[in-house]
Amino acid sequence: MRPLTHALCALTLLALPAAAPAAPAVPAAAPTLYAGYQEVVGEKTVPVIGALKTRNRVWFLAEHRPQPNGDVTLVQRTCQVAFDRVMGVQVSLGPGLLAALPPVTIPLTRQPDGSLGGGWTHGWGREDLERDGHPGATIVVDAPMCGGRLYVASQTTTKARVRPNRGGLDGRLIVSVDQQVLGADSACLRAASEDEHLDQTGWLRLVPVPAGSDCRTFSRAAWPAAPGR
Repeated sequence: MRPLTHALCALTLLALPAAAPAAPAVPAAAPTLYAGYQEVVGEKTVPVIGALKTRNRVWFLAEHRPQPNGDVTLVQRTCQVAFDRVMGVQVSLGPGLLAALPPVTIPLTRQPDGSLGGGWTHGWGREDLERDGHPGATIVVDAPMCGGRLYVASQTTTKARVRPNRGGLDGRLIVSVDQQVLGADSACLRAASEDEHLDQTGWLRLVPVPAGSDCRTFSRAAWPAAPGR
């Protein structure tokens, strides 16, 4: 069975439109820190077995910067990522990859219905993202018959629409991932892995948290934006 791997889903949105030339300059409100949670699901076809469901979850912090024209900019940093085990295959991030991910600036454009939305594309190529001596990003594949480390380049295109909700933001996502395999540390993974495309849909939630909070402030179980909180 081909290992089930897919790229990280980060929260980024389309660039802000330019302000009207005649609009006066108004100072933006002070930034507010949000804790965010994102969950996306998709379907992957595996030869002989058929269609399998995939799910990945992301816990993150985002600095929230309201703009004078009603748009919003978020600066997001990923804290944790988890992939569901599928047919005995567990995928996880390589050591050092999470810390190597740079902050992402997310402009959200005000829509006619009062929501905020847009689309974006981001990713990485052959550059050694976490400086571990291997190209691209390192993904760890734990599988009974064919495990090891996979080195990938990735491009993710996302569309999203969010709405204010009790001081935070709730929204929906459509995510499309194209992943290129650059190499592996085992002959089995090199032979079994191939480039892939994966479409996913999901949701996200952001809730205000105290200024100065960081990725260590809340445990995964107590994450403010997670389901059931």
